[in-house]
Amino acid sequence: MPLYRITHSTHYRHQSAATMAWQALHLQPRHEATQHCDRFELEIAPHPTDLTPRIDYFGNKQHIFTLREPHRELAITSRSVVRREEPPLPSPGLTPALSELRRAVNHAVQEDFTLEQFRHPSALVPLLAGAAALVSELTSDLASGGMPVLLWLGELGRRFRAAFQFDTAATRISTPLAEVLATRRGVCQDFAHLMISGLRQQGLPAAYVSGYLLTHPPPGQARLIGADASHAWVSVFIPGTGWIDYDPTNGCFVAAGHIVVARGRDFFDVSPVKGLFSGGGGQSLRTGVTVELAELPP
Repeated sequence: MPLYRITHSTHYRHQSAATMAWQALHLQPRHEATQHCDRFELEIAPHPTDLTPRIDYFGNKQHIFTLREPHRELAITSRSVVRREEPPLPSPGLTPALSELRRAVNHAVQEDFTLEQFRHPSALVPLLAGAAALVSELTSDLASGGMPVLLWLGELGRRFRAAFQFDTAATRISTPLAEVLATRRGVCQDFAHLMISGLRQQGLPAAYVSGYLLTHPPPGQARLIGADASHAWVSVFIPGTGWIDYDPTNGCFVAAGHIVVARGRDFFDVSPVKGLFSGGGGQSLRTGVTVELAELPP
């Protein structure tokens, strides 16, 4: 089982002293069937006196703190060691056909009503008519409704990736999803949100996953510390199979190099660092992520 070391740093700098800070963090990788967080360390400077860990509504590990002393800088650094296996994929033939999708999902929701929340709009994922049309557009010439859902999802994801361009300058966190749809440019968060909007309108429960991705430098170049970034992808509930993770940014089912931190309805539920400051005037924010593949211990 591959072993990964992840360092995630967040640094706020204020123009003047902030008197207080309230922060909620989703930085600790999850324990799941194919993933185990062996070690997690959290360093905060200045150090708060009331740092509290908890399990949130979606089963993610969250840390909450209040900083009550005046400060002009706030640095949050997490260090994780994670074991991650390749998530297994079922045989496509064992997944329901597209023609049976809604009936199968409705039956699954009757048995587990928590799935219903992943079929409706959320704070950052409106059910855009254009997103539903996009899914229809990208799958219009595929096989009839007898195609297994897993095959359909893989082909939809590959076509989705080809239809959009990754562009870090095209959007911000506040960019409306409709603009991403219109320009067909954005980043992993945008693509995950847009695909979720389309999948929910197909009747599938679809969730947002935040985490990290092991990346590789161009040939001949050294790996830069802090040059990686948080990543995001989609998790889709397939009746009879369960949740399957798909990465629309890279057009692939999730592999061992995808490290899961948190799962929710959209980015708002699982933002790595989210909170408020009292005072401080304007602020600058700097983040850095390093994901390294380590050797397994003897």
